[in-house]
Amino acid sequence: MDKLTYLAKTLSRTNRKDYENFVINAIWNKLNRDDIQPVSQQYVRNHEKGRRFIDLYFPQLNIGIGCDEGHHLDQVAADKEREAELIDVLTAINMGDYVPYHVQVHKGYEIAVQEIDAAVAALKSRVRELEKSGKLKEWKPELTTKELLEGKEKISAFDDIVFRTITDASNLLFDTAYKFQQHAFFVPRGAFESEYSGERIAWFPKISVDGSHTKGWKNLLKEDGSELYERNVDGRELPKTESMKRVIIPYVYDPVFRTSGYRFIGVFEMDPTRIEERDGEKYRVWRRVENSIKILGKTPIAMRRLKGDSR
Repeated sequence: MDKLTYLAKTLSRTNRKDYENFVINAIWNKLNRDDIQPVSQQYVRNHEKGRRFIDLYFPQLNIGIGCDEGHHLDQVAADKEREAELIDVLTAINMGDYVPYHVQVHKGYEIAVQEIDAAVAALKSRVRELEKSGKLKEWKPELTTKELLEGKEKISAFDDIVFRTITDASNLLFDTAYKFQQHAFFVPRGAFESEYSGERIAWFPKISVDGSHTKGWKNLLKEDGSELYERNVDGRELPKTESMKRVIIPYVYDPVFRTSGYRFIGVFEMDPTRIEERDGEKYRVWRRVENSIKILGKTPIAMRRLKGDSR
């Protein structure tokens, strides 16, 4: 998706919420940095307490801004609990402190503008800090997956890189040469096979966010991405332990921009000592033991049979 289309979509998501729309657009315009990605109505998954949203979120900076209207005065305790939960989840996912800011529009224009300016000052300060340390990753949504991987020796669970298909992910990461691969659980042939034979297997699961299951399997992901819970809903008896680690690249879907694909989240191993129980259902536990893997093959970016733009 090109930058103009992305910005038009994300900055117009609140067009039926007048105050949010004012705050979000004011902050974006005052920030005046088109290399910083804004996300309106950022969804944060929480299986136990339902969905959480941040009115405006900057993933490169791990800073969120909430627009507080009058009804928030009646839910102070709930808002504090919600914010504490968001801080825990986003700090863990992004390996750095999540910082929230609030614009209290119910207090009037002057206060709202002051708090907008304070939030923008914090955003600019964080940008300068990351630029000084060389850690600021420029937002370039127009780049293809191949271009995003160019020059990288490893892919990290914290890279925002999505593969269009299982075939693309396997060819780009594991030095295979598949024309078509639809299996979700396999040992990719090629460099992966020779280097990790008998030790690791690639897994491309679908994660349930609405209670659904796929082909007899229901998989849940812990809020910070550090654990995956696996259950067979067909009553199949599963081994109590698994010796091979799993390189997990689950299917993800963005309902806002209607894009989907597969995203690497780490290398996981089964914990035979634990059973996770949620809503009366029991799951095997896979816990993340590595945050990154090296990209295999001498020329993984120049894979020969990828078709089109594997964004």
